[in-house]
Amino acid sequence: HLFGENADAVRIGTSDYNRKWLTTAYGRKAIEPFLEEPVICSGSTIGNQDAIETYLRAMVAEYDATLCKQKGCDQGFHNYLYYSKKLDPAGGGAEGISSLTVHEQGRGIINNLGALRTKPLREWGMYDPERALVLNWDGSTSRVAHQMDRDKEVNAMIKLRKKEFEQKLKT
Repeated sequence: HLFGENADAVRIGTSDYNRKWLTTAYGRKAIEPFLEEPVICSGSTIGNQDAIETYLRAMVAEYDATLCKQKGCDQGFHNYLYYSKKLDPAGGGAEGISSLTVHEQGRGIINNLGALRTKPLREWGMYDPERALVLNWDGSTSRVAHQMDRDKEVNAMIKLRKKEFEQKLKT
């Protein structure tokens, strides 16, 4: 299972970071077909043991082929593997991966919040400050909120909860 960034906020071609990682590793011509595609976050990938081992071997192979050492190239590899269909079980791309699902931001078990930086998560409807909860688009509580620290209000709430938890541990 792969988890996307917010497609309205960022695409591979509109993200300086993601475009640079892919261009550095593969060259502009190789990534041209992917520029309008949504960014898929490499920091949130789940699956069974066989699938994850296959995925990790594929990630290492991409490093070996490109020797891209730039911080963030892992996300470039991640997106390249998906959009080039190297992980696609239907195309015989990766033995050990029986299915591959990309979940849209705010609609899966992991909610990638990093691309929603243009305004506070509260304004996006992704944070309920009264209940101190990060939300999915349907209003349900996000099971995993990835990169929530990019939001000042949510980050302050997390720090306060951490401090309260640490105080409880001391008593």
